[in-house]
Amino acid sequence: MRPRKLPSHYGRYVMPLILTFLMTFAVAGISTWIAVESWSVFFLKSWMKSWMVSWVIAFPAMVMLMPVTQRIVALIVRKDQ
Repeated sequence: MRPRKLPSHYGRYVMPLILTFLMTFAVAGISTWIAVESWSVFFLKSWMKSWMVSWVIAFPAMVMLMPVTQRIVALIVRKDQ
């Protein structure tokens, strides 16, 4: 049995959801590592907290800014025929 897929119009939300989820995970981990400088329970707790806070901000921002970004990209990149 094949997994069910979402209709294409949900792509507007799924792509930023996944992208911001992964990007904020990496950026929060790197910045927390720089601040804490050690592997510990404190590091993991701090990382997860900063990740969730940053993701909650990044996802709605990405959804709102995606159309603006697409327009800017369209001004810079030509369409292939």
